Amino acid sequence: MPSDIKKTKIARRQHFIARFYLRNFGEPLFSDNLCVYDVRRRRWEKRTPEGVGWFPHLCSMIELDGTRTDAFDQYLKLHVEDPAAPALKRLATGGSLEAAERAAVAMFIALTAARSPALMNSILDANLNDLADGDRAELDALVSLWCGWTGKPYGPDSHAEFLKPSSFGAIWIWSQSLQRRLLQCEWHLVRTTRDQPFVTSDRPVLAQWDRTQDVRLVTFPVSSELALVIIAGGQFNEARDCSTQASVMNRGTIARATEFVVACRPSFPGDEFLPALHRRLDSARRLREDFEEDSNNVQ
Repeated sequence: MPSDIKKTKIARRQHFIARFYLRNFGEPLFSDNLCVYDVRRRRWEKRTPEGVGWFPHLCSMIELDGTRTDAFDQYLKLHVEDPAAPALKRLATGGSLEAAERAAVAMFIALTAARSPALMNSILDANLNDLADGDRAELDALVSLWCGWTGKPYGPDSHAEFLKPSSFGAIWIWSQSLQRRLLQCEWHLVRTTRDQPFVTSDRPVLAQWDRTQDVRLVTFPVSSELALVIIAGGQFNEARDCSTQASVMNRGTIARATEFVVACRPSFPGDEFLPALHRRLDSARRLREDFEEDSNNVQ
């Protein structure tokens, strides 16, 4: 464990969307009063940041002695979230960023993109499914031995727990790489009004690449009234109509959501696209169920 990480009681709730960031979408600004649209329940709820954007033991792991450590989660808080919090607050209140603050915000955006349970699980599943039979048998044997060393039962989550150290390393390396790329791009601020607010979600970082023109675009809502547009290889239209920009930005944020959307109020530009989100998720669920049924029939 790094020397600058203090041993504290390990929290079961580990947030993949930082609580200080969610407060940027509270009413009033920086408060704990959030309007949360639960995608699965299809309804609006009043919540606090404590109850939004967390996953059990997402960034903690089991040591060989069977104890659980959250050293990586604490490391991310100290080296990513703590530097980014004042920088994002400065942006949200109309300030400009120094070089170090911009670097902190870039790292926070990169980590937020990487630290998604859905993304982490999909990468893990893809890697396990691509293993050859011999490699899979070898991995199964290693996981079985690891369960014996740690005193944990062998079960459905054993592979994910065993591979967590490698996953954490990949998250950190990928985040650093994305940070460097973001800092090489042009940064632009898009503003709206509080009665036409931006929203955020469980996957707020949207990256797009126009291959024909080689234009790369990353958008990130900073607060209800401010969003970042980071672009490489193209020109940003400063004369865009801000009255429509919030709807365009929110539609991209909503499209990536799988768990929740957070807003300062339950009515905002682009909220008419929530039914389309439901249709997409329903379709994905049906495809997954069909795939699982086909797999069981083959077996």
